[in-house]
This record gives sequence, structure tokens and C-alpha cells, in this order.
Amino acid sequence: RFVFKLEQQEYKREGINWEFIEFADNQDILDLIDKKHGGILTILDEQCMLGMRCNDRTFVSAVYDKCKSSSDRFQANTKQKAQGK
Repeated sequence: RFVFKLEQQEYKREGINWEFIEFADNQDILDLIDKKHGGILTILDEQCMLGMRCNDRTFVSAVYDKCKSSSDRFQANTKQKAQGK
């Protein structure tokens, strides 16, 4: 969002004909992906260190366990969790 706003300000300074656009703040999604402790990329790193003990289901399970309470946008029903989707 910040980058988009800067770019739009630059267009205005340069006199470029531009219609300003409002952008939703997606910081919560960025945090969900890249948070140092408990983000999806951190969980993937941890799972990779498990070697042969890691598989799709262990990764998905770890993501559900660590991310379900950290973001309102992260949701999965019981069936999805059981199927590892």
C-alpha cells in the first residue's frame, strides 16, 4: 500500500494525468506470510528442517495451528483441516 501511494504522489508531482486509487491495507496478509515467529514462510522453514518427518499434512497442520488465531482472514473448516487442504 505504501509503495502504491508513493507512486501516485510521484505521478501527481510529474503532472501525469492519473486517477487516484484507494488501496486496501493488506499488512495483515503480509504478516501472515512473513512474520518472524509463526508466519507461513517461517513454518515452512521449520518443516523443511524436519527432513523425512515432514510432508504436506504436517506442514498444513502446523500452519493451521500457528496461524488460525493470528489473522481474521485465515480460515479453514474442520473438513478442510482433516483433508489437509
